[in-house]
Amino acid sequence: MTVPRRDSGLRAEISELVGMLRSYIVQEAVGPLRGLGRYVLFGLTGAIGVSLGVVLGALGVVRVLQAETDLFNANWSFVPHVAGAVFLLMAIALLVRAIRPKHTDAAAPEPAALRPDENAAGDGDG
Repeated sequence: MTVPRRDSGLRAEISELVGMLRSYIVQEAVGPLRGLGRYVLFGLTGAIGVSLGVVLGALGVVRVLQAETDLFNANWSFVPHVAGAVFLLMAIALLVRAIRPKHTDAAAPEPAALRPDENAAGDGDG
């Protein structure tokens, strides 16, 4: 009677372990990273589009004030540029306000399980 070699069983288990780890890493890391890549791509595309729109809007404000009005000649020629800068600052303020999360923590009641004062009083009754 021949005794089976233990090395072949150990090697098979190690190769099975490596294969399982490889498939787990692909499932749990690579798959979600591909989905995350789509979100990053859409976010960058949107950021570029919004930035381009805001800059062109500010340029439009400057050009309209320079070309369509005669009020800002000679000593007042800086006013259209100041108006363009104000437009940019307002756009930045609106975008920051839209990005900032809503603070609703103060309005939400605290769960009963997390209140230490009530739980400490109830421990002696049980």
